[in-house]
Amino acid sequence: MFNIGLPELLIIAAIALIVFGPNKLPELARAFGRAMREFKKATEEVKESFEAETKDLEELKSTITDEELTGFLEETTSELREEISTQLEDSDSAESAPPEEQSIQSSTDQIEHEKKEESKEAKGEIPSHG
Repeated sequence: MFNIGLPELLIIAAIALIVFGPNKLPELARAFGRAMREFKKATEEVKESFEAETKDLEELKSTITDEELTGFLEETTSELREEISTQLEDSDSAESAPPEEQSIQSSTDQIEHEKKEESKEAKGEIPSHG
């Protein structure tokens, strides 16, 4: 950690022995050990609180993402319903299929078309509109 080797450590111990004496040196070593233990404990507490805050932020992010996704799905569903209702209102011709089947068929056709375009985009192709 401090890049101190054995010779440096022996020199520091000899100086400490000379300065503090043999009676005071064990007390100082115990005090140093306690201080290091308290420092590690405080560091762990800060680390745990940081991880807890990070976890809370991740949960908030996922909640926001879920709410945005729900809103997007509701918006898309309402747009599809409006489009289907306008298509049904515009079609005045009487076909053999009932209106429910026509709306289901047009919805199915639109979904299939969107899936084909998405697969083309995923493959790197340019979708043709025509």
